[in-house]
Amino acid sequence: MLKWPDLVTPPAGLPTIPQLAAIPADYYALVATGQWPRRYFFPTPEPTSDAIDGALIHAFATIGPRLEAPLPANLVPFAQTEARYFCFDLAQNPPSIRYIDTEVDQWLTLAPDWTSFWRQLIWRSPELDDAPSPQAFGHAALLADEKALPAVLTYARLNLPANDYGGWLVYFSHQAELATSAAFKEEVQFARDYRWRQFDAKIQAALAIK
Repeated sequence: MLKWPDLVTPPAGLPTIPQLAAIPADYYALVATGQWPRRYFFPTPEPTSDAIDGALIHAFATIGPRLEAPLPANLVPFAQTEARYFCFDLAQNPPSIRYIDTEVDQWLTLAPDWTSFWRQLIWRSPELDDAPSPQAFGHAALLADEKALPAVLTYARLNLPANDYGGWLVYFSHQAELATSAAFKEEVQFARDYRWRQFDAKIQAALAIK
């Protein structure tokens, strides 16, 4: 699990979940280490609004109030992206894992229990659509590899406040594979030439650009 970078503003409205005895303790132990999964793609037997071959899970819910959702009481969400939810189905013992897209009325059972669900998640290079949610963009940035980095940098430069854009540059500078890539070096040069004065002192010091 990944933690959010200190120098970047986290997305608003990240999911929370109450601490319930029916939900496996392993789940709460996992989110205590971070909210963002490295393995985030779940293969599904039918297309979803995320992909033709699976569903994407971004931020796992940390302890807090139950998400408000148009779902039966037995379905407790632990992740949400717009109208798409990953849920514990407390009608089962142990709880099964469900994927529900209320916009298209899609209801899937993904796994018979939490352990099975967690084991089936896989990593793949993130892809941004034209208008990603803040949660989807943030997760893509956290997971970016050299292939995904150009699109992530372009989106950050064009759409984020200056300090968040700079904060992501700081984050990428600490990723060995990304910091040496041509795309990152070009972006840092752009920031040096055109955006440097927009960054606060903390970002400037972290980037160590003279």
